[in-house]
Amino acid sequence: MKIDKRSDIKFIRPCHSIYEYGKTLTPEYTLQLLKKRKVVQINLDNCSLQRMEELSSTSTLEDVRRVGLLPLVELLQTGEVCLTAIGVNEMPDSWVAKSMAAYQNFCRLFWPGHVDDPDATFRDYSSDPEKNKVLFQELSDESRTVYGLHYVSMLQIQNIKLSYTSFTPEKKFEIYLFSIINFIDIISAYDLEIAKYAFWDIDSNTINRLPEQIHKRRQSIKKNFYRNGNSLEKCRWHAFDSAMDLHWLTGANFSEDIGAHITIRGEEFSVEHWVGTTDHKLYYIAKDIHHVYHKGSTMKALMSSREEELSIFNYWKSVDLLAENVLRFRRQSKKDIPSNLTERIDLAVKLIEKELSTYFDNASKDISA
Repeated sequence: MKIDKRSDIKFIRPCHSIYEYGKTLTPEYTLQLLKKRKVVQINLDNCSLQRMEELSSTSTLEDVRRVGLLPLVELLQTGEVCLTAIGVNEMPDSWVAKSMAAYQNFCRLFWPGHVDDPDATFRDYSSDPEKNKVLFQELSDESRTVYGLHYVSMLQIQNIKLSYTSFTPEKKFEIYLFSIINFIDIISAYDLEIAKYAFWDIDSNTINRLPEQIHKRRQSIKKNFYRNGNSLEKCRWHAFDSAMDLHWLTGANFSEDIGAHITIRGEEFSVEHWVGTTDHKLYYIAKDIHHVYHKGSTMKALMSSREEELSIFNYWKSVDLLAENVLRFRRQSKKDIPSNLTERIDLAVKLIEKELSTYFDNASKDISA
């Protein structure tokens, strides 16, 4: 019987120089970086860890190749990297034990000689089998603050698409932008770009006449970031999944900004973050939309593909101009992070969910009638 090979794991660099488009992670690169007293840290997402669960205690390199993890093994065995199973943070409690066991088994088999970082942290979780979904409201204050910026944004996109159908696409984007400012007073440039695609209303004939790259990007963003739920519960799940993907693409940049480092064999190295994922949609989105170094920081500038063909659409002219003007004004205002951010996030979630509940209640009444 023929066993099909799975798609290979991909490695995303969330932030890089504008001259490094298409930068790839190779064993040779990790060794060169080490000479500069930097070490590559690969942060494995949920999808990658689930691939490890398909391996057993007697799995071989052929098994690794079959599940698409051979590129990771090659980096571990012939390069110099650090590895984290950070993807467990997006898993329901009932999945964590199995996933961590699979991760430890993978490292034991295919990364001989590895040593745990003495400062490593492990996620607390409940063994209750009923905890099979991650609920944002049940996260700790710290976690709600970290993930909440993206969660509020992704939940509000669904809310506007469902509850504000009578408005034009341009107006929907405007509502989104100013509601996020009102809710949390922080704007993520990455989330803003996702919102532009979310509210872009275009028929299939028109989109199919545009370059394949635009069509592919739009579809990938839609599948990863703004699927509308058909219930409040599903809206929550979609928003959290999307928030975690955005965390992979932005969170590591903040870590580098604050000077993250690690001690290896008694020597201190700064950390260069990469994301390991088997979600190829996320990989291709990150190639088209990513942060670039600007004035010494990883989080000051976002580079996004904007093909010439998009310039014919009034929608793109409108949303790009509005976003640019608002962001410029806010930069000149030098706004600080709100001191009550967690409370603002919680209140925003409550208000958005109230609107979503009203929408689903009315939709249910219409069906009954």
